[in-house]
This record gives sequence, structure tokens and C-alpha cells, in this order.
Amino acid sequence: AVGKHAVASNKTVMFSLGAPFVIQFFTDKLKIILPYCDVVLSNNDEALILGHIFGWGKDIKEIAKKLAQYEKYNHAKNRLVIFTQGANPTIVCQDGLITEYDVPQVPIEQIVDTTGAGDGFTGGFMALYIDNKQISHCVKAGHYAASEIIRRSGCTYPTFPSFL
Repeated sequence: AVGKHAVASNKTVMFSLGAPFVIQFFTDKLKIILPYCDVVLSNNDEALILGHIFGWGKDIKEIAKKLAQYEKYNHAKNRLVIFTQGANPTIVCQDGLITEYDVPQVPIEQIVDTTGAGDGFTGGFMALYIDNKQISHCVKAGHYAASEIIRRSGCTYPTFPSFL
């Protein structure tokens, strides 16, 4: 019902693949949800599993393109796909074009706990995306949020962010 409402009223649906087991064990449900999704976020591991299960191969950029082209009900906007890869460049497929965004490196001695880094990226990205900022700025905000989270134990954030 939510997906149909979003399509009918041209609302944006964002979805994170969430975890490898979601793709592996709930593929049938995923195939129902994905056509409603305008923005899909994933990490590298999840993307590779998706590529395997959907028969799209092992090339992360090709998987991003295939997912961007996957069946979609709202034809008013193209699907945006974002794949994070830890310290490796973030892959974005927008309008059929792949762009790689370098991840600012965090010195190894400052990395405390990577738990929540992907969620942090998603939150940072979405904070600017919903304000209609350029995708490059959204990715930068995602990278910033993830870099702050990995410098702490647990998924926590500084009292005063330095991003703004």
C-alpha cells in the first residue's frame, strides 16, 4: 500500500538492502519491493550477493547499472543506486552513468569500531538528499557521518559535528 501510494503521488522511496541475509533469504519479497524504490543503498558485500542471485555477475559497477535499470513502477524519475565499499570509492549510478567518489581516509589508529558506518553513511546521505542537494554533496555528507562513527565505540556521533 505504501509503495503504490508513493508511485501515485510521485513520492520518493529510499531503500537500503540492509544485510546479505535479506537478499539471500527474502529474495521473493525483495523482488516485490524493488520496483517501488527510487533510491537504493547498499554496501559492497550486499551488492555482490544481489548480483549473484539476480544473475548480474560480479562487477560492482555493472550490478549498479543493472539495479538502476531493474523494473520500476514510477517512471517519472530514474532509480539512483549507491554502493559503499568501505575505504574504497563509493559507486553511484545516476541516469545510467557510474560515478566513483573517493572516501576520505581515516588514519588506522583513529578507527575504533566500524559498527554503524553504513547506517551513518545512509543518514548523512539522506539528510542532504531530502533537501535536494547535489549527489556529490550527499555522498560527501555520508562519508563524513561514517567517518565520525568509526572513530567511536558503538554507533555514536559527536555533540558538535564539523561537517556544516
